[in-house]
Amino acid sequence: MNHLLAISLGPVQDFIAAARRTADLYAGSQILQELCKAAAQALHARRAELIFPSNPEANGANKILARVGADPEKLAEAARHAAQQRLMALWQEHTKGFAHKIDLERARAQLETFLEFYAAWLPLPDGQYKEVRQEVERLLAGRKALRDFAPIDQADAGVPKSPLDPSKAAVIQPKDWEGVSIATPEGYRPLRIKPTETLDALSLLKRLYGAKQGGVVVDTRTMARRAWNPEARPEERYGEDDDHIQEPQPYFAVLVADGDCMGALISQQEDPKAHRQLSATLDAFAQQARKIVPSYRGFMVYSGGDDVLAFLPVNQAVACAQKLAEAFSSQVRGTLSAGVAIVHYRQPLSESLQAAREAEKEAKKQGRNRLAVALHTRSGNPLMVVRPWAKLAWEPLVAAYQAGQVSRGLAYELAELAQVWPDDLDAEALQKEAQRILKRKEGQGIEIPSLGGPKDLLDFAHQLIIARFLAGLPSPKEEDYA
Repeated sequence: MNHLLAISLGPVQDFIAAARRTADLYAGSQILQELCKAAAQALHARRAELIFPSNPEANGANKILARVGADPEKLAEAARHAAQQRLMALWQEHTKGFAHKIDLERARAQLETFLEFYAAWLPLPDGQYKEVRQEVERLLAGRKALRDFAPIDQADAGVPKSPLDPSKAAVIQPKDWEGVSIATPEGYRPLRIKPTETLDALSLLKRLYGAKQGGVVVDTRTMARRAWNPEARPEERYGEDDDHIQEPQPYFAVLVADGDCMGALISQQEDPKAHRQLSATLDAFAQQARKIVPSYRGFMVYSGGDDVLAFLPVNQAVACAQKLAEAFSSQVRGTLSAGVAIVHYRQPLSESLQAAREAEKEAKKQGRNRLAVALHTRSGNPLMVVRPWAKLAWEPLVAAYQAGQVSRGLAYELAELAQVWPDDLDAEALQKEAQRILKRKEGQGIEIPSLGGPKDLLDFAHQLIIARFLAGLPSPKEEDYA
């Protein structure tokens, strides 16, 4: 009797987001992909028929679905063991030569309890794939809800907690790592472990793994520079801790994208073959996304299935997001929602990621198949504008700013008008007053949209403010450098 086996590996978002540097963030996503790939390959080697992912070499699938003929419990255990072994192999590889600087006993305990592995399976009679898949997914969700909270003895009395994962105690003394560098193909690269970074085992692994990817990773400051110097490279400077140069434009963009209604799309698949084809299609989109983002001078942090996380220069973010949406529509025949957060390069990564995810959630909340652009300056309240892909209307505003046709005060005067407009005056009068302000401010290259009321005008004013940042112009406020 065949069985349908569903597996979920984690942690995902919390593990990836626990990062102080771009290299840490990238390392988290890559490590997780390696563990998931090891689990899928273990099933494939034991003659399981992979459905999702369809290819054991695919990146990004933290959920696995397979049709198996052998004992599903033993196969699930083999997959878990393979993922755990891969984690230990990565640890051994990246900590080689540093064992004397690490509390190995505590590190081993943390590594052995890190992986969240859940599995569920059911018999798979012929012709009942759709029904069984839905039931096994329900069982898997129930198993994940019954989480294991077995405590581990870290022998950590008096030991500092890790700043990136406060549930874990430190496995290093930062002073022992002062000035430590590791060899990379490009030369020696400093780890930059600060005196306050009492890192746990997983955070240390991410720091070591990320440092070795120095030739791949693009940091946030370099990404901000690419708005005015597209060829900017990380090696052209020493880093934010080593120089005091003010950036003329210190903002960059975090892009988060996710396919819409993917659960419903998967539920439409009537048999393993159709589902496997959808899996292959999603993997093809992920591969295409990895080419699209660099073509806009961006850095791909994560791309798996219908999920994308990338850093981009502010003046390339909207165009890149739209290209991804077009690629998703062409490849998957579905729609994509995306959030772009414009953030300061010195803002903590966790906050920047949260801002982008909140924007993406708002795009879905307002009807899906949309782009939400959020501006988070270092002073003032965040602004967000959500538009359907077919009605973005960003390009004319950005072009007008880049051509010097829009005064900086126009957006703020329109916003003030919207906020003080009397409730008893109609929209036509509001339209005329907005046009009068536009003419007085000599705004060229833009048009006031048709207004239904003050809310529409305020939304347009916010779009004007955000467009100035999307144009990649020098920061307009001195406090933005604070």
